[in-house]
Amino acid sequence: MPMENSWLIIVALLFVGTVVDICVRGLLWRRTGTAEGGTGGDAPNGWRRVLLVIAHPDDETMFFGPTIQALSRARVETHLVCLSNGDADGLGEVRTKELEAVGATLGLRSVEVVSDPRVRDGFEERWPEEAIASHVDVAAKRVNADVVLTFDSKGVSGHPNHVATYRGVLFWLLNWVGRAGAASPPPRVWALVSINPLRKYFGFINRAFALFETHALVKASDPAELVRAMRLHASQWVWYRKLFMRFSQFSYVNSLCEISTG
Repeated sequence: MPMENSWLIIVALLFVGTVVDICVRGLLWRRTGTAEGGTGGDAPNGWRRVLLVIAHPDDETMFFGPTIQALSRARVETHLVCLSNGDADGLGEVRTKELEAVGATLGLRSVEVVSDPRVRDGFEERWPEEAIASHVDVAAKRVNADVVLTFDSKGVSGHPNHVATYRGVLFWLLNWVGRAGAASPPPRVWALVSINPLRKYFGFINRAFALFETHALVKASDPAELVRAMRLHASQWVWYRKLFMRFSQFSYVNSLCEISTG
């Protein structure tokens, strides 16, 4: 095949792919309730006070950024509890201050970083479910949360601290439900849905799949703001996180599902 024809085919495929992607974007943003870049849209299911539970400083921006922006648009009171200060490299105090700065930038109502030797940052650390549950319980009651949001069972990136966070929140939820004589129902618990790497880093593929999902979809109103927020995590702003913030679907759209105890 002549070289000229090969280039024509490549250009044609790129053009068709772009057109299809634009159409998919339009359908997807319609499902989220507003046009891309718009300012309207309600928080899922009328959320009022949300407690976001993460494992490390920077999880909130790298993974939950679109949800935080959607909650901000809907004027939902959003609080954050971080179960570790990310001290695996001895930068815990630095990372705590960075997280506090990001919280102010993204409009979080409060930011709490847990100091508990049982839940230390690290791939080899084993976080007891009871320890996580106790911190979630205190924080949820303190902010009077009606929704607790965290990772799903795969931990989004597969980090064992993320997975442990999910298990600890689930342990807390099940104990609340099973508690004899509980005076009130527990807050609803929602999780950020993990996606496979192909969908994570190839936006067109993920957007096409998202059209057929039954999960709640929330979008970032300003992905550039999330990049600026991530830069405030200066100790973590290395080349692969720069690429992540540019190409990861978590910088643009979050899929959320409710965790049921039934």
